[in-house]
Amino acid sequence: MSENASLSSGVALNLSDTEMLEEIEVQIDDAAVSLTHMLHATSVISTQVKDLAARCAANAQFLKAWRDFLKEAHSDPTPSTPDT
Repeated sequence: MSENASLSSGVALNLSDTEMLEEIEVQIDDAAVSLTHMLHATSVISTQVKDLAARCAANAQFLKAWRDFLKEAHSDPTPSTPDT
């Protein structure tokens, strides 16, 4: 009879272990879905950051060109002649 008692408790442990494994699998699946969403969002944001960086670089070049133009115009020793 003691063998039956240990056998039935072993079955209960296996059932509990099976349920625990199923719960862990569900949690892993949920985590995988969440990570997939985060990866997608990160990719979208990365693309937006690259676009913003390109626009900032273009703006910086524009501002440097204007700075150089103004420096050159300011340091030009020849006086401008008025049109008559």
